[in-house]
Amino acid sequence: MCSRFELNADPGALARRFGLTAPPPWPQASERRPTDAILVIGADGFGLMPWGLAVEWQPAPLINARAETLAAKATFRPLLSGGRVLVLASAWWEWPGRVKTRIAPVDADLLAFAGLSDGRGVVIVTCAPSAGLAAVHDRMPVILPPESGAAWIDGSKPFEAVAPLLRPHAGPFAITAAPRRQPDLFG
Repeated sequence: MCSRFELNADPGALARRFGLTAPPPWPQASERRPTDAILVIGADGFGLMPWGLAVEWQPAPLINARAETLAAKATFRPLLSGGRVLVLASAWWEWPGRVKTRIAPVDADLLAFAGLSDGRGVVIVTCAPSAGLAAVHDRMPVILPPESGAAWIDGSKPFEAVAPLLRPHAGPFAITAAPRRQPDLFG
């Protein structure tokens, strides 16, 4: 997954879909970039958190985490019991051939990406792509179906019990390339 996703939905619809008692706080823009505030739901409720985990061994924050190696990485291992969150989205972008391309499941307006939080920032968990997306990118965000979101954020469930949820979404996907900008010859 590249470094952009979208949250373009009605706050009331989000509250209904995720069982929130009140509409959530809302980010300033629909396109989210690393370090932007993103909307997350955890075991203790919902809120805005920066996208990215600060680590001492590199200047840029970590924005993604590979599902296959979560339990083996010292950075993520402590977050696997009490730091599992849902990252709310409506689509994400990739850049195959340097063309900005929007990707979203055809059957869902609202998505819940699997995420991990240290209480100060969030990473999005990624996995190998489904067959329909392999030509677009070599990774995709883990999209949790509605019936799996509560299990993912339930800290009383051991990671081993929820790890099977970290798999590619089968699709189908709406894949839309942004129109290429024409150079301004007169400006």
